[in-house]
Amino acid sequence: MEKTIFASDLDNTLLFSWKHAEDADVCVELLNGEPQGYLTRETPGRLARLMDRALFVPVTSRSVEQYLRIQFPAACRPQYAVTSNGGVLLIDGEADGQWLEESQRAVSPWQDAIRETIAALEAAPQARRCRVVDGMYAFAACDTPEDAQALAGAMEGKTSLNMEVSGRKTYFFPPPINKGEAVRRLRARFRAERVICAGDTTMDVPMLEMADLAIAPEEVLVRGISPERTAVWDASGRFYDFVLLEAARYLGLKAE
Repeated sequence: MEKTIFASDLDNTLLFSWKHAEDADVCVELLNGEPQGYLTRETPGRLARLMDRALFVPVTSRSVEQYLRIQFPAACRPQYAVTSNGGVLLIDGEADGQWLEESQRAVSPWQDAIRETIAALEAAPQARRCRVVDGMYAFAACDTPEDAQALAGAMEGKTSLNMEVSGRKTYFFPPPINKGEAVRRLRARFRAERVICAGDTTMDVPMLEMADLAIAPEEVLVRGISPERTAVWDASGRFYDFVLLEAARYLGLKAE
């Protein structure tokens, strides 16, 4: 059978915060004992159906620790996950040594740039906290999305890392650490013939560009990708549902 990977971002693509949860949604993540992350009621069953046809691999910028907070229902618990924006491959919750070694080699020339970026962030008034994630990249959390954008502007010329802003956070990635490279490595590792990718921010664009089917909430994220390879949400219903229904359609699964 043709091997297909379903490589999906998590936050705001499949998983969402308590702020967006509805009564029937399923809590799968606690933070300090409080509900944090949710799936729709339909997601576990839909993911389980997809996993009969494809290898489901979450690809997230979350740290290993943040990813391991998620308690997927047994029916749709992924064996593999890529965290740290591509830097770490987890197998049943444990880091794969070969993948990690390759990532560390790729990031090694950028460690000085990461340290210099952290030093600059510590002096920036917009950054409320900053840290290095799993040795792979740096980020800063701000009070507002506007502050995050202002921080990115202030950091222009002060870092050689790739900057991305998402919500209240500004990220700083070494060029080898991105979700597109993660998908390339996954495709090679599992000898996949097709890859379905889903994501909702500019950090997901490198992954979407690698996909045979790219699923996104906005046209701007798949600009430059041929329309036959894209599925763009029309803003009806919920994006999390759209992602799984489009992946199922691509895999030839019958409509529910």
